[in-house]
Amino acid sequence: MAVHSAGSPAWPESDKNETLMAMLSNELSLREEKRALRRAMAEQRDALTREDRERMVGQATELLLDLPEMRLARTVAGFVSTRSEVDTEQLLGEFRRRGIAVVLPRVSTGLIPPRLRFHRVEKKSDLVFGIFGLLEPGSDSPDCPEVAPQDIDVFMVPGLAFDKRGARIGYGGGYYDELAAYVRAHPDATSALFVGFAYDFQLLETCPTGEWDVPLDCIVTDERVVRCRESND
Repeated sequence: MAVHSAGSPAWPESDKNETLMAMLSNELSLREEKRALRRAMAEQRDALTREDRERMVGQATELLLDLPEMRLARTVAGFVSTRSEVDTEQLLGEFRRRGIAVVLPRVSTGLIPPRLRFHRVEKKSDLVFGIFGLLEPGSDSPDCPEVAPQDIDVFMVPGLAFDKRGARIGYGGGYYDELAAYVRAHPDATSALFVGFAYDFQLLETCPTGEWDVPLDCIVTDERVVRCRESND
């Protein structure tokens, strides 16, 4: 006979099982929804012509450079574009010309968060292929000193889909969610801006999200700037 402590309601084993199954089903549904959306957005991005890509990248670059936060930034975390992502090379070069320090992410194999570490990079030849086959700063290069995340003013965030609430569908590793949570909780952090940088068709009405997904502050596309906190008000 099962014994329950006084004042604690009995919870039948069948109800526990049903609740666990429902939670598992919801988690699997969320994963499947995200996976399908990643595939669809990647296909749409891959289908862009070179002319359309260059035009849209130029427009998005101008809008990002016009952000008030960019005029005040001393250090910006960019990213090295891969596959058919919005090309950041022109933008990173303009940051350097304006005297803004450019740092780029490296995936750390250590267990201490955040798993994304940032190093100052002056030229593309300072990059090496990392553990996922993507270009990143060398961890032991004297030409690429590491910069603490809490000392960075603006983080540019890649992704496959975004919405006006700041929700984002990345590539499934959770690196930027972990990073944003770490920076926002750090007592010495600047009031860093996390900016999604993408083509406008990647900005959707809504993105599926889970409890560990951390929203962005702003989305910049080739057509508009969305302030996510204002959209949530």
